Amino acid sequence: MSCIHRAPAGLKLAICLVWVGGVAALPVRDALWALVLLPVLLLVTALARLSLATVLRRLALGLPFSFGAASLALFQPHGLGIALASALKAAICLFSLQLLASTTPLPELVRSLRRMHVPEPLCETLALLARYSSLLVEEARRMRRARAGRTLRASRWQLWRALADSLGLLFIRTVSRAERVQIAMRSRGGV
Repeated sequence: MSCIHRAPAGLKLAICLVWVGGVAALPVRDALWALVLLPVLLLVTALARLSLATVLRRLALGLPFSFGAASLALFQPHGLGIALASALKAAICLFSLQLLASTTPLPELVRSLRRMHVPEPLCETLALLARYSSLLVEEARRMRRARAGRTLRASRWQLWRALADSLGLLFIRTVSRAERVQIAMRSRGGV
């Protein structure tokens, strides 16, 4: 457990929010200044004793979404510069949030959000996500094993199609499970 892990969750959350807000507020023409923050993030990664490869792999999961959003700027005048600046700022912000998530247990983070008067439905959604994410991962694993058992040899196209079908089915099962959990919570007096 590093000094970064032992730091109070509220402090880490406040620093991260100020950090992300500052990067987001940078004008497009000054977006390269966000790169000044990269060594600080790398230092925090080293102090937290996190594997840089693991952090970058997790970061890579969110980058396609931020790059997709940044690419929308290509449809306006001087769009390439705006898109590149937006992608850079989004990558720095995602890296910051990834470090926060890697060094702070989610229950502590939710408690800090509640103390900051974040709306209760958002806090409750995060808490439920933390509680039931392992169930969703296990459900996806079971579906993947079942699909592998039914598939002998398939082309790449068939594998992609099976993956898309599995994701759709996982979404349906997730919604169904969420409805059952909500009914159970209401029957016990929850909201």
